[in-house]
Amino acid sequence: MTFVGDGLNSPRKQGGGMDCSEDSLFPDKYHMRNTRVLNVSMANITGLPMEVLETARQELVNVVNLDGNLLIELPQDLHMLSELLTELVLSRNQISYVPTNISQYSKLAVLNLSCNLLCELPMELAGLQLLRELDISHNRFELLPRCIYELQSLGKLVANDNRIKDIDASDQGLGAMINLHTLILNNNDIQMVPPLLGNLTNIKQLELWGNTFRLPRHQVLAMGTLAVLAYLRTRIPA
Repeated sequence: MTFVGDGLNSPRKQGGGMDCSEDSLFPDKYHMRNTRVLNVSMANITGLPMEVLETARQELVNVVNLDGNLLIELPQDLHMLSELLTELVLSRNQISYVPTNISQYSKLAVLNLSCNLLCELPMELAGLQLLRELDISHNRFELLPRCIYELQSLGKLVANDNRIKDIDASDQGLGAMINLHTLILNNNDIQMVPPLLGNLTNIKQLELWGNTFRLPRHQVLAMGTLAVLAYLRTRIPA
């Protein structure tokens, strides 16, 4: 496994150990013990050493932040923390797929996959029944993945800046998400906002700016979420 970062000019030692410059990228066990956080952001890493993850497991780390690196997939041995993690941040990497074993991270409450290369999510992600916040913004989704509709605890879904064309507001789609209170869909390619979306009165923050639909008009959008939902309800066929 290759690690690239600022100041990492010396080669890896023989025998698999990390040299001192690599070691300096990662928080020590005392920091992890005190914070329960493994934070390796903006370090240009392409993976995580097993020994770092082993230490994180020993110190009961429940938050991993890998924002702004060069990951093309989830770190190979990250599953070592699957029973501990409540928050996982993988934003601003080059990840093109999420493995099916994501279902093992059953305690996750926050998952940030923004600014990657994703166009789909595995159905196994529906197993994250404690997930409250999901950020898939700035990816390549053309539809909201079906697995999202089964996330019964999800309260906040951020999906702006994708290529989403349609919204499923039926009882098999967003209508099934009874705890959803925030839905961010700005800057997609949504051509029509379904009137049924107006029935989702549990939504308190709805953002639809920057799409291609003509209705609701900008004047209605500017009036806020309650006005948009009320307008949509008037367009539901009798």
